Amino acid sequence: MNFFTQIEPAPSGILLHTDSRITALGSCFAQVIGQRLAYYKWPVVLNPLGVLFHPLALHDLIKRALLLDEFTENDLFDYKGRYSILALHGQYSSQDPKTLLTQANSDLKILRDGLTKATHLLITLGTAWAYQKSENDLLVGNCHKLPGSLFNKKLLCVAEIQEAVAQIIGLMAQYNAEAQLIFSVSPVRHTKDGLVQNSLGKAHLITGLHAALNQVNKEPSAPKYFPAYELMMDQLRDYRFYKSDLIHPNDQGEEVVWDFFKDHWIDPELEAVLGQIQSIQQGLAHRPLHPDSQEHRNFVMQLKKRIQNLQRQYPHMTFD
Repeated sequence: MNFFTQIEPAPSGILLHTDSRITALGSCFAQVIGQRLAYYKWPVVLNPLGVLFHPLALHDLIKRALLLDEFTENDLFDYKGRYSILALHGQYSSQDPKTLLTQANSDLKILRDGLTKATHLLITLGTAWAYQKSENDLLVGNCHKLPGSLFNKKLLCVAEIQEAVAQIIGLMAQYNAEAQLIFSVSPVRHTKDGLVQNSLGKAHLITGLHAALNQVNKEPSAPKYFPAYELMMDQLRDYRFYKSDLIHPNDQGEEVVWDFFKDHWIDPELEAVLGQIQSIQQGLAHRPLHPDSQEHRNFVMQLKKRIQNLQRQYPHMTFD
């Protein structure tokens, strides 16, 4: 069954080759493609400072990383003796502020390295709904499960989203002009906002993102749009493609979206190499019934030879 007959993505730009380096940022859907790419042994920098959902938080983080503007005590929020960096994912919370800042700044350097060395940057926008600190209207990246009274909810307007995306494109052009940018909107619905509000937020994201992309040149390496949202909402609207929460794509849904990504963004000449890697990965995941048998020892020996043969062609590939 062809799920893609009505989905026409933007013309592909710079395709992924074996020497490509990927950085993937944004909502949890960035994890899906990033993890698949890592499975096939591409070097991937995947949300090193955690998941972020709205485009202004992503812009601020990318700008901070490229400028290497390290986090300081001024970025800490103290609530009852526990410190948080509200610009980042909820994992950046601790009772030890020095350790927290050290970890955040270490991860910031990883992100900077990933941004400046990437051949491909994947950015997935999750929602246009954001939160501001009640005391000063400062936008945050994550509320860290702090009391709701500390924040006000805000719907980012289309112009704000367009500007944030345009600034990300501008920053990358300045610091890594060779990188192929691929933007997408996450198909994961933010039902906690409410279904109507989720749809409104997604509409703002799509409109603002496309407005920014329509302003850039049409060169092959220009930023492109990957229709992850459209694939799930229109082509895979059946709930058999969703997990039991009826929100997140299940393995089958993720596989369909991955196949679409592979067909449009990975050099077709790599099909045989991807098949070899998948076969090796399946072999490594195999759990033998009799691990001490000669049959299993022969299997392990043959698997090692296949890995060594592949690594002779592609020395950067490592297998656990």
